[in-house]
Amino acid sequence: MDTFFEQIVSVRKSGKAIAAITGIWLLALLLSVLLFLFPFLGSLNILLICGILFGAFKLCGKFNLEYEYIITNGTMDIDRIINKSSRKRELSLELSTVSRIEKFNAGLLNSINRQSLTVACDENAADAYLLVAEREGKGSAYLVFEPDERLKGAIVKFVPKFVANSAFKS
Repeated sequence: MDTFFEQIVSVRKSGKAIAAITGIWLLALLLSVLLFLFPFLGSLNILLICGILFGAFKLCGKFNLEYEYIITNGTMDIDRIINKSSRKRELSLELSTVSRIEKFNAGLLNSINRQSLTVACDENAADAYLLVAEREGKGSAYLVFEPDERLKGAIVKFVPKFVANSAFKS
């Protein structure tokens, strides 16, 4: 029997993201007003204004992030969903290769290679966990994620017993 579990986690906008969105819209509005007041291209200014506003809308949409955790028959996939329209696979790993699952704290990041780190939740999440898995020929993969109780149970089914005994303990 196939097993399938999924969870979607929305990422709250940080102060930097809100400032960037505000800056994008202010710049777009400033450019639109300047093009409206000084019509140096004639009727093309209307098209330029529409293009600027559409570009600001699309650019601000990139700040709407969600992560989807998918477990299918012992394989865990992490997808990043941008603006509920485009999806990119961030990480795929076999849960049987997991060597460690522990509560996440920022001090753990100092000893981790940043290229092998995938953060798939809010940076300040209270219930975040660090999962370490071995990948063939690629070294260790580090995943910071925020699973719910149902997903925790699914992960424990597929990880090795020595990891499952201590997984998700506070």
